[in-house]
Amino acid sequence: MRWIAPPLALAGLAAAAWLLWPRTAAPPVEQIDAASLAQAFGTDTHGFAKVTGHWDYSFPRDTGPHPAYRGELWDLIGQLTDSQQRRYGFRLGFVRIGLTAPGTRRESELAATAVMTAGFALIPCGNAELIQDQRASRTALGLAGAEGDPMRVWVEDWRLEQDADGALHIIARGGGGALELTLQRAKAPVTADQAGLFAAGKGPGFYFYFEPRLSAQGRLVTAAGAAEVQGSAWLDRAWGDVGAGLAGGAGQLAMNRFALQLDDGSELMCIHLRRRAGGGTPIPACLLIGADGKTRLLQRRELTLAPVDGSWASPLDGTRYPLRWSLAAPALDLVLDIAPLREAQELRLGTPLWSGIVSLQGTRGGRTLTGSGRMDLSGYGTGT
Repeated sequence: MRWIAPPLALAGLAAAAWLLWPRTAAPPVEQIDAASLAQAFGTDTHGFAKVTGHWDYSFPRDTGPHPAYRGELWDLIGQLTDSQQRRYGFRLGFVRIGLTAPGTRRESELAATAVMTAGFALIPCGNAELIQDQRASRTALGLAGAEGDPMRVWVEDWRLEQDADGALHIIARGGGGALELTLQRAKAPVTADQAGLFAAGKGPGFYFYFEPRLSAQGRLVTAAGAAEVQGSAWLDRAWGDVGAGLAGGAGQLAMNRFALQLDDGSELMCIHLRRRAGGGTPIPACLLIGADGKTRLLQRRELTLAPVDGSWASPLDGTRYPLRWSLAAPALDLVLDIAPLREAQELRLGTPLWSGIVSLQGTRGGRTLTGSGRMDLSGYGTGT
């Protein structure tokens, strides 16, 4: 499990960052395009802090920015239900990319020390149109930024902020839709150390934690109109050399990641590691977060995680993704079926990736279970 864990974190970070990467059209005002951002992810990190072992996690401090480090990520995913029981997946995330090290003298107030990208998506269940938009801007003149005490992250009028009582508030509008939510922490964050994902003194080049369950309540707007909604969300946080995550897991191994919330109050973070060229036996592993917040690692001898029922073909190039999965953990008397909220949630940002919202059906101890979550599938396209 120890040697599997670093790719787990990299896969999650890469998937989130891919989602937030600007598409072909550059923002109309700042003109910060993908090529500029890719250049910012170069190998020269002189002057920025390095990830050197243990981090003393503290909250709410670590919800806010870490400007000493070159890169940083806030990524929210969740599922919502309106009064008509219609379901919606959502994603909202922000990436900060440092351009100059802290303390570097700025020649002008117009000069930016960092750029920020943001991605927003609303995924209605069924055949309703998917809503998505993205933005990028400079951390100058108030166009974008990240602050702490209280935490506030924004790109133009999109924002994620924390109030004095610890609640998170998000606002995003674009692509023909809008989302305003208040998020309350229903469970304590799980840090890398608490999860036991790394051997002592070893890590992936960035610090991270995740909040596996946030209750959500608010309002969304789609082409069908406005609706009051409620549901749950999952927050991923990371800071350090996050550019490493954009490499996409090069090499012979490919990684799938599952972040799942069950209606019994527990969560699962699972991975499925396999050879890109086929052959060998895929290796699954899951971290269970119980309703009481306690964690348990489930290794490959304690569970099965495998695709079922064929695959979905990308209309772009025919890449086939296994979108329906079965998970079984006999020690927990748990069986789950994992299916996409909708099939067309593929990202095509240089490397093919299916990254989207899923729904869950199953049983635990003879009790029917439902739930929702996120699934990231990579390494299925030719040449990846």
